[in-house]
Amino acid sequence: MTETTSQPASRLQRTLAFTAAGLVIISIVCFFVLIIGTWLGAGPSQGSGKGIWPTVELLPLIALPLALVMIIVLLIVSLVSRSRQNRTSGR
Repeated sequence: MTETTSQPASRLQRTLAFTAAGLVIISIVCFFVLIIGTWLGAGPSQGSGKGIWPTVELLPLIALPLALVMIIVLLIVSLVSRSRQNRTSGR
């Protein structure tokens, strides 16, 4: 049986992974804040489009696509790294 030695994740891979996860978590929190705020009558559609509500409403629209792009970049970086590792080990 062949032993596989996994290469540790690079700093770029860790940064992309944690940043994407953070953006997704913040977006989910914003979704829940919007749902609860609208339920309580303080949402942006009820006339309180001032203060933090525009940010809470806009953040998921920007953060989720950005997180998706970061996950795709992470996948590409991981594939390139694994390809280099396989090439050097002679597989």
